[in-house]
Amino acid sequence: MKFELTQFNRDVPDEALLEDLIAASGILSQQGRALTYRAYKEIGKYSPSTIGVRFGSWNDAIKRAGLRPAEEKNVPIDVLFDNLKEVWMAKGKQPVYRDMSNAPSLFTASIYQDRFGSWRTALEVFVASVEDEQVELLKFEDAVKTGKVTKRTKRDPPLALRFFVLRRDRFCCLACGRSPATVAGLILEIDHIVPWAKGGETIEENLQTLCFDCNRGKGVSDAEAQ
Repeated sequence: MKFELTQFNRDVPDEALLEDLIAASGILSQQGRALTYRAYKEIGKYSPSTIGVRFGSWNDAIKRAGLRPAEEKNVPIDVLFDNLKEVWMAKGKQPVYRDMSNAPSLFTASIYQDRFGSWRTALEVFVASVEDEQVELLKFEDAVKTGKVTKRTKRDPPLALRFFVLRRDRFCCLACGRSPATVAGLILEIDHIVPWAKGGETIEENLQTLCFDCNRGKGVSDAEAQ
């Protein structure tokens, strides 16, 4: 078997991305399907997130390709809420209606409005759902700490736990205090206080919010200390 590197899509010309959108639209049309983010992910040559970031949003890319954006119907609520978590974390504070039309959102606010009756109601139901998730997360954490769960937690925290920790830390880096809400493009990461490789569990008590720069700086310092 020939060993090959996968192709980087970061430097693909805009024209190539748009041409693939048009090609995918034709294939999906023959199948009686609309060109949506999830449908393109199944058959597209490139990552739909790459396209969304390149053109500002998925719908903007569709329009640039000369196509009509299609609103997805019957999107599962958990998928909508996971998308809302991603946007909230990227922004560092509660998203507003217009934020859902920009990357990293996969769905516009109108989809939430149609599903829940209004954008405000969608946010209220989302917050209630997050509260329920966090109760379950803390129950699991107690089980881990008391030895009722013998299997180790995974290194990477699930989305619900990442959102929990970021929300607890007010979407700010605990080292430098910066937040995506005040510093555009700032990336926040979830860091293990006791490293996972040294036995630290992936639970709320052992996790903290650091920005990309501070987290990498911490890694360098730790390596030098060893």
